Amino acid sequence: MRFNMDHFNKLAAIHNPHCISIFIPTHRGGQEVNKKVDARNLKNQLKKAENDLEGYGLKPQEINQLLRPVRDLLDDDHFWTKQSDGLAIFRSEDHMEFYSVPVYFEEYVYVSDHYYLKPLVPIINENERFYLLAISLKSIRFYEGFPHQIDEIEIDDLVPQRLEEVVGFDYRQKYLQYRSGQSAFNKSMYHGQGEGKDDEKEEIMKFLRAVNDGLMKYLHNRTAPLLLAAVDYLIPMYEEVNDYNNLHDEHLTGNPEEEDPVLMHEKSMDILEGHFKKVRNEKKKMFEQALSNNVASYEESEIIPAAVNGRIDTLFVRNREEMYGIFEKETNSIRTDEKKTAANADLLNLAVVKTIQTGGNAFLIDGDEMPEKAHKLNAIFRWTTK
Repeated sequence: MRFNMDHFNKLAAIHNPHCISIFIPTHRGGQEVNKKVDARNLKNQLKKAENDLEGYGLKPQEINQLLRPVRDLLDDDHFWTKQSDGLAIFRSEDHMEFYSVPVYFEEYVYVSDHYYLKPLVPIINENERFYLLAISLKSIRFYEGFPHQIDEIEIDDLVPQRLEEVVGFDYRQKYLQYRSGQSAFNKSMYHGQGEGKDDEKEEIMKFLRAVNDGLMKYLHNRTAPLLLAAVDYLIPMYEEVNDYNNLHDEHLTGNPEEEDPVLMHEKSMDILEGHFKKVRNEKKKMFEQALSNNVASYEESEIIPAAVNGRIDTLFVRNREEMYGIFEKETNSIRTDEKKTAANADLLNLAVVKTIQTGGNAFLIDGDEMPEKAHKLNAIFRWTTK
């Protein structure tokens, strides 16, 4: 099951006495799968979960009943052959979900009255979303992508799927000639020849206008970059009819009918790496400016209450860090502890979840890339209370 924002919000809304979150790295194939390395890893994490549940006062029978659906995965050989780079499992009374995702996780077990969702932030970061439109005269495919995954979006009800749907099924391509060349997709070139060349071009333009018009019903209020994947001659033709303000100036050239979406995703990320880096750097500059204007902070004691109250616009979180403690609703303040207990929670996870739930942006950042490197949280506020 692909993980998306709807899944994030659903998990964030679940509060049960004993919510178990398990993260492990996994393998797509090879000897690690054959030797059941990942299954053994999960088994080890289940032992940690048992210990944590004992700390909540559960009896062995109650623990076994709670963990049984997860243990059932250990001997499911088919399940382990279908993994990606990371596995996230969420289990509580009357609820269990798991997600195989193309993100590497370090082993981690978390037991509380809510799920631990911070490691999943890179998958749903709205600032690193993009769209990919794969165009040929025989098919139209549309994808939504993030740095770690790409999903096809069904738009059959919005756009025509082939040229004949627009110009008529008696259309004859007697003025089109395809000549193979070398490119990422064995690209083809279009050469008009003979009488009717302009008519043929206009029919293709009519088709592309219909694609653009239908796609804009989906994209009209969106801002993520859009890449095209098409043979060379179709790209400038689509650019001519395009109405989307964020059409990227680089594209994937060649015949997308012959390309796997996974490979198109890799090539898209090669193109967009500079764009996403620029977005992150702009956010950091915004933080520095906001800090000078007293609408930003690097103090966790200020940021966490602000997140709970929906005041965070942008949150930078130091990756692979925790901060255990309690948020005190009555005083709108936090109390920190040295380690995880049955009575506290990871306050960094709380800040991330509340920021995303209230429409803010969250970034997991390596320590040396944080705007203020000595702190676990940096934040830009929507407004200041000072």
